[in-house]
Amino acid sequence: MMSSSENNEYVTKLSSRFEKIEKLESTPMVMRDQAIQCLKTVLDDSSNLVHEDKNIIQNGIKSLKNIKEESMKEQFSVIYSQMCVLAVSSLEAILKDYFVDSFNDKTDINIENKKLNEIKVTIRDIIDNELNFDNKLGSLILERDKPNFQDLKSILSNFKNYFNKEIKLENDLQKKLCFYLEIRHLLVHKGGVVDKKFINSTKVLDANIKNYKVGDTVEIRSSDWIDMKQAFLSLLDMLTRGKAAAEIDNDGFLKGSRKGA
Repeated sequence: MMSSSENNEYVTKLSSRFEKIEKLESTPMVMRDQAIQCLKTVLDDSSNLVHEDKNIIQNGIKSLKNIKEESMKEQFSVIYSQMCVLAVSSLEAILKDYFVDSFNDKTDINIENKKLNEIKVTIRDIIDNELNFDNKLGSLILERDKPNFQDLKSILSNFKNYFNKEIKLENDLQKKLCFYLEIRHLLVHKGGVVDKKFINSTKVLDANIKNYKVGDTVEIRSSDWIDMKQAFLSLLDMLTRGKAAAEIDNDGFLKGSRKGA
């Protein structure tokens, strides 16, 4: 069985990926600073500009400098939408890594799982693996069974069925996980427009936390990003360590992972 320290590396890895994704947040301010710099360049080479034009440029620079970071962020919901998609993809990738590692570990496999009798190994598989399936079972299961790690019900079901691993999620956490995982589906497949599938998928857990209706357009904001990070890191922590997460801070970071923490 994998030790707690080994398990924790999955949470650390996801936290690291979130920090990289979070750099997208600075895009609006980068654009603002670039605009200011361009105007300053024009002003520095102002030999052909009349006094009135100079004043217009100077006022433009002042106006841009007065734009606050938070107000800029909220005008770029599309960036947070992309961050949501990337966050779910990162969670999915690391859940798959943990699934494969857990299978290769062999200790906690649920041998009563009927799917283990249904997944076939071909002669070609045997030849390709030279009769040795050590550290290859997990990848084989992913390829043949194609377990889904993009919605909460499937994630929990996969780990319960294959490893007898069940976790108890707090109601609020469960709702957020369901909501943001389903939001990702809307962003990728429905152009961010709410459909009946979303309503039905979130209804069971009362997880439609923004009370969206069919036809509404999804809006993801900075506060959503914080909630999303906390929820995804907590889920991964509980799955990989078997206990409630106590090391995710209020900004959605793994405690101790930030410089100066």
